[in-house]
Parts: sequence; C-alpha cells; structure tokens
Amino acid sequence: MERQVENNLKTVIERSGNSDVDLTVNVDIDTTPIAYGILCSIFAKGDLTELELEKAIQKLDHLIDRDKNKKRRKKSEENKPKLYDFPQPPSRRNWF
Repeated sequence: MERQVENNLKTVIERSGNSDVDLTVNVDIDTTPIAYGILCSIFAKGDLTELELEKAIQKLDHLIDRDKNKKRRKKSEENKPKLYDFPQPPSRRNWF
C-alpha cells in the first residue's frame, strides 16, 4: 500500500509543472575568524614574534579587503545590462 501512495505523490509532482525547476544556491562561509585564531595560536605557541604577528594580521586584512573589493566589482558587473550598437539603416536621399 505504501508503494501506491508514493507512486501517486510522484505522479502529482511530475505533472504539476514544477518538476523541472533549476535551483542555484550560493553558500558563502566566512573563514576570517578561523584565520585569526590560527595566527593567535601560532603566536601563543611562540612560533611567531609580536612583530611577525602584526605583519601577518596586516597581510590578512589586506587580502580580505582585496577579496571584498573584487566581489563588489564582479557583482556590479553582473547587474549592468549589456548594450549593443545596432547598425542604423541607410537613410534615403531627398531628391526634391
């Protein structure tokens, strides 16, 4: 009896007009806190000096800012419509 119910549901979904739906999901995970945590743990172990830690944090901040700017530019380019120049038909001469 379960198979018949499952089959009926499958038929209803397939014939509903919604069975051919393409879905795109973008997942953006911010790993910045993990990067800062790794730098702090390396510093705590004594493998980095305070100067090296400061330099690494500055470099990380620079890379994060560069990535954000890159994403903004890409996003703004995606939202701009593409304009095409269509050739103009030749105009007729006025003989009179």
